[in-house]
Amino acid sequence: MPSGPIKTPKIVQPGRRPLLPWLLGLALLAGVAWLAYDRGQQNAGYFAEASQSRIAALEQRVSELQQSLENERELAARYQRASQIDKAAVATVREELGRLQSERAALRKRVAFLESLISGKVTALEVSEAKLTPREGKDRQYAFSFLVSKRDKGNDRVTGRIRLALEGERDGKKITLKEEKLGLKDPIKMGFKHYQRFEGVLTLPEGIRPRALVVKGRPEGKRFKPFERRIEWPAG
Repeated sequence: MPSGPIKTPKIVQPGRRPLLPWLLGLALLAGVAWLAYDRGQQNAGYFAEASQSRIAALEQRVSELQQSLENERELAARYQRASQIDKAAVATVREELGRLQSERAALRKRVAFLESLISGKVTALEVSEAKLTPREGKDRQYAFSFLVSKRDKGNDRVTGRIRLALEGERDGKKITLKEEKLGLKDPIKMGFKHYQRFEGVLTLPEGIRPRALVVKGRPEGKRFKPFERRIEWPAG
């Protein structure tokens, strides 16, 4: 056994670290955090105020653009109404001009006819101013009118009879119908010194496709010769 006294080992305990540096560090960290928070609040307020100002400016611009758009729409509508009025005025003028031109043509034709009555150049009878028009609301009924005149300066009276005939088609075949088949029962008689207008209404039989109305005149005596005029059927 070893001799000598036994030495007891010393237990070394760690010393306590000082708390002051830690406290100072925590205080410094808290200060930095507070400054950052405060700065963030200030920046947030600044940006929020700037955003509100920008939004207000944009809303004002939108309002101005909407008002400008309404003004443009009202102006366009005004121009459109003015254009429609102008078009209506032009159409009215054109219609009136067409009517006046038709009246002038009719007057010229009438003057030529009256001049022919006193010219004494031709003694034959002729058919003029022939018309065929459908009767409104009357199925297959047509009104006809024509003028028979003489070009003779004398006072000889024209008498005789006029016969009408319809040229057309039925089932693809050409046919000719006399006036009795057209609802014209009374004879058409002539009796005039210078001219006479004839008018009436005829009815088309079923299944007839008309082509023309033929007017044939048979004057009495030998003074005037027979005459014939073919009136083309109106389209439609």
